Amino acid sequence: MAHSSFMVDARTHSISGGAALDTGIALSPGQLLLVNVDPAQTWSAGVADRTSNANGLGNPLGGDYGLHSRGAQSFLFGALVGSLDGGSTFFGVGTHLSMTILTEGTLSFYYWDSNHEDNSGHIRVVVQVYDGPRV
Repeated sequence: MAHSSFMVDARTHSISGGAALDTGIALSPGQLLLVNVDPAQTWSAGVADRTSNANGLGNPLGGDYGLHSRGAQSFLFGALVGSLDGGSTFFGVGTHLSMTILTEGTLSFYYWDSNHEDNSGHIRVVVQVYDGPRV
């Protein structure tokens, strides 16, 4: 089992003008990926009611701004998302994720929003990887 933690920054790691936080963790089919973020940690997509935890705005913190779409994928504004293919496709992470890996790739994280300029804050993401039977 590998165990690592990372600081994901709302501005620096935004999909809208930032760059991915590349964890350097290479994943293979059959591995179990666990990601946890303390739900009390928050970051912001701007002023007023735009502070949320990794679950995104309105779930349960901050105003309800609905979903932000990028290509064919949509997540709540302010959500923590991950990618295994350099940002071509994404998966929701939120405050907790447990996922069996189906394809090879290197894990990266992003802050999901449409305007990185007014973002602030960061959250600590804890990643655990368990080896399992190869598929």
